[in-house]
Amino acid sequence: MFQILKSIVSLLMFLIVLFFIHTMLTITTSFPTWLSSAISVLCALFVAWFAWHLVSGKRAGTFVAVSGGALILGGLFFAVGFLGPMIFAKDTSQGAMIGIFIAAPLGVILGAIGGYVYVSGQNANKEN
Repeated sequence: MFQILKSIVSLLMFLIVLFFIHTMLTITTSFPTWLSSAISVLCALFVAWFAWHLVSGKRAGTFVAVSGGALILGGLFFAVGFLGPMIFAKDTSQGAMIGIFIAAPLGVILGAIGGYVYVSGQNANKEN
């Protein structure tokens, strides 16, 4: 059962971050499609690996925890802020802008702070 949970969480995080990074790169840069896809897949694989280790309770380094937390919460906030207005308020033409300009940056900042707090807690427990 626990193995299935790790697989589901990792797959979900992979898909959310893949969507987040690819959409943001498509909107904000003029990279070729293959480069945007490659960067998106690499970031999504990193987050899936981090989510796998996070669910299993293994220790994470500071960089991994901060960047993984930023990508995970940034992706979740982006998906909710981008897709939520499209689902609940179909008549608004600028509803997706909430996800791009408000929710995603807020999620990245909160995720980075959360990752740092997580790794600080791990280090405090390791010292005791």
